[in-house]
Amino acid sequence: MLKLYLMEAEPLFDAENRTRAQELVEKERSRRAADMKQESAKALSLAAGLLLAYAVLQAEKQAVGGKALCECKEEKINPVYVSVEEAIAELQGRNPVEIVKAPGGKPSLPDSRGLFFNLSHSGAYAACAISDREVGLDIQECREAVRPAVLDRVLHETEKNSCVGLNEEEKETFFFRIWTAKEAYVKCTGEGLAKRFSALLADWEGGSVTDTEKGIRRKLYPAEAPAGYALAVCTEIKI
Repeated sequence: MLKLYLMEAEPLFDAENRTRAQELVEKERSRRAADMKQESAKALSLAAGLLLAYAVLQAEKQAVGGKALCECKEEKINPVYVSVEEAIAELQGRNPVEIVKAPGGKPSLPDSRGLFFNLSHSGAYAACAISDREVGLDIQECREAVRPAVLDRVLHETEKNSCVGLNEEEKETFFFRIWTAKEAYVKCTGEGLAKRFSALLADWEGGSVTDTEKGIRRKLYPAEAPAGYALAVCTEIKI
């Protein structure tokens, strides 16, 4: 089971919406958001928290109804867009979601829920993936030029060969798709950015990310992203 949610954070620039949201997200996130200086950072953090609380609520509702969260048999995920107003309305009267952290620091829901999640935000959007197994997620706004040194550090040799002949715009699109796939992978495995990205091989068409050093593959779900963004989800399914 796997579900992906997206939220545009702009309504959380409004002070009233932010105040309401801070009462509904997990307590640590609420405190961190209150201390942030940049309005955009506050809005994105709270949007991610709202999406998590909303996703957990939807999972609980479906569990009560005896339905699976989402039987993800497709090779690509279509995200569900949730507005700030819809999430706030749905979450009224509920206690904030509780978060626990694994020894490595990866946040998770209490074991009794049987759910896993991952959050990401960039530009104007926050994203939340929720599943019954470990999951990683990344969304990136594709707005910065990619330096050759970054390409060399991030891309596997096979991916570098795929870049040959691409113009600059195509190369940037290719890079951000690869980056989101690899970041989703390391967030799924818990390795984080300490992992050497050039050792990972992302195959969007085949739907996998492979750690070429360890011989481990994980399922990659390319996702329908907003214009100007790249979005990917990786799950614990071994393939």
